[in-house]
Amino acid sequence: MENFELMTRTAMSNTAVSVVEVKGVLDINTVDDFETALQNLFTKKQFKIILNLEKLTYVSSAGIGVMVGLIRDVRKNRGDIKITNTPPDVYKTFDLLELPGLFHFLKTEQEAVSQF
Repeated sequence: MENFELMTRTAMSNTAVSVVEVKGVLDINTVDDFETALQNLFTKKQFKIILNLEKLTYVSSAGIGVMVGLIRDVRKNRGDIKITNTPPDVYKTFDLLELPGLFHFLKTEQEAVSQF
């Protein structure tokens, strides 16, 4: 099984924005860690989030389900989840589920930060 890693940091150009870098496979085996990382940001009242998926190799319905389940709470708190650096194969999964209308997909973190 491929390693799964998460790294959370503050965006350099806007300290109100948190960046979560996701690496590896996001599926039923790793989704709890992913959800915990996002919930930890919410506990700190951080609702402006960028998911950098540059190193994500696969996302299952479990991973997408967490994102969809949390977006309403994020937006209720005047935040958003923006997704950047999405590999083509991963983007296809989002596109098949018609999620580009729900989430903002941007090429770079800088573009995402400027959208907040």
